Amino acid sequence: MQIIEKVPIYLKNTLRSLRIKFNYTQEKAASLLDISVPTLRNWERDSSNVPYHMIERFEKIYGTSQDYIFFGDEVAFSELIRSQTSQSA
Repeated sequence: MQIIEKVPIYLKNTLRSLRIKFNYTQEKAASLLDISVPTLRNWERDSSNVPYHMIERFEKIYGTSQDYIFFGDEVAFSELIRSQTSQSA
Protein backbone atom coordinates (compact mmCIF):
# COMPACT_ATOMS: atom_id res chain seq x y z
CA MET A 1 0.00 0.00 0.00
CA GLN A 2 1.36 3.42 -0.94
CA ILE A 3 1.73 6.05 1.76
CA ILE A 4 -0.70 8.35 -0.07
CA GLU A 5 -3.42 5.72 0.34
CA LYS A 6 -2.98 5.76 4.12
CA VAL A 7 -3.72 9.49 4.36
CA PRO A 8 -7.42 10.35 4.48
CA ILE A 9 -8.10 13.04 1.91
CA TYR A 10 -11.16 15.19 2.47
CA LEU A 11 -13.55 15.81 -0.41
CA LYS A 12 -13.34 19.60 -0.45
CA ASN A 13 -9.57 19.70 -0.97
CA THR A 14 -8.95 16.37 -2.63
CA LEU A 15 -7.66 17.43 -6.05
CA ARG A 16 -5.63 20.30 -4.60
CA SER A 17 -4.26 18.10 -1.80
CA LEU A 18 -3.10 15.44 -4.23
CA ARG A 19 -1.48 18.01 -6.49
CA ILE A 20 0.42 19.46 -3.55
CA LYS A 21 1.41 16.01 -2.24
CA PHE A 22 2.90 15.22 -5.63
CA ASN A 23 4.67 18.59 -5.59
CA TYR A 24 3.01 19.75 -8.82
CA THR A 25 2.24 23.36 -9.55
CA GLN A 26 -1.15 24.05 -11.09
CA GLU A 27 0.67 24.67 -14.37
CA LYS A 28 2.43 21.27 -14.24
CA ALA A 29 -0.72 19.35 -13.26
CA ALA A 30 -2.78 21.13 -15.93
CA SER A 31 -0.12 20.28 -18.51
CA LEU A 32 -0.11 16.59 -17.47
CA LEU A 33 -3.91 16.55 -17.68
CA ASP A 34 -3.92 18.45 -20.99
CA ILE A 35 -6.29 21.12 -19.63
CA SER A 36 -6.01 24.82 -18.88
CA VAL A 37 -4.92 26.16 -15.50
CA PRO A 38 -8.29 27.95 -14.99
CA THR A 39 -10.11 24.64 -15.60
CA LEU A 40 -7.93 22.87 -13.03
CA ARG A 41 -8.41 25.74 -10.59
CA ASN A 42 -12.20 25.44 -10.96
CA TRP A 43 -12.12 21.67 -10.43
CA GLU A 44 -9.94 22.07 -7.36
CA ARG A 45 -12.60 24.38 -5.91
CA ASP A 46 -15.54 22.20 -6.99
CA SER A 47 -14.85 18.68 -8.23
CA SER A 48 -18.51 17.90 -8.87
CA ASN A 49 -18.23 18.93 -12.54
CA VAL A 50 -15.20 16.83 -13.50
CA PRO A 51 -16.05 14.70 -16.57
CA TYR A 52 -15.49 10.96 -16.15
CA HIS A 53 -12.74 10.76 -18.77
CA MET A 54 -10.83 13.35 -16.73
CA ILE A 55 -11.26 11.35 -13.54
CA GLU A 56 -9.35 8.55 -15.26
CA ARG A 57 -6.55 11.01 -16.08
CA PHE A 58 -6.39 12.13 -12.44
CA GLU A 59 -6.09 8.47 -11.43
CA LYS A 60 -3.13 8.03 -13.78
CA ILE A 61 -1.14 11.13 -12.86
CA TYR A 62 -1.67 10.71 -9.11
CA GLY A 63 -1.58 6.90 -9.03
CA THR A 64 -4.66 6.99 -6.81
CA SER A 65 -8.05 5.39 -7.38
CA GLN A 66 -11.05 7.56 -8.07
CA ASP A 67 -12.56 6.34 -4.80
CA TYR A 68 -9.79 8.09 -2.89
CA ILE A 69 -9.88 11.12 -5.13
CA PHE A 70 -13.58 11.76 -4.66
CA PHE A 71 -14.50 9.94 -1.43
CA GLY A 72 -11.14 9.91 0.39
CA ASP A 73 -11.86 9.64 4.08
CA GLU A 74 -14.93 7.43 3.69
CA VAL A 75 -13.04 4.91 1.57
CA ALA A 76 -9.99 5.00 3.84
CA PHE A 77 -12.21 4.35 6.86
CA SER A 78 -14.01 1.46 5.12
CA GLU A 79 -10.73 -0.13 4.06
CA LEU A 80 -9.28 0.27 7.55
CA ILE A 81 -12.30 -1.51 9.04
CA ARG A 82 -12.13 -4.22 6.35
CA SER A 83 -8.41 -4.84 6.94
CA GLN A 84 -8.85 -4.98 10.72
CA THR A 85 -11.74 -7.40 10.30
CA SER A 86 -9.78 -9.69 7.98
CA GLN A 87 -6.69 -9.62 10.24
CA SER A 88 -8.68 -10.63 13.30
CA ALA A 89 -10.42 -13.47 11.45
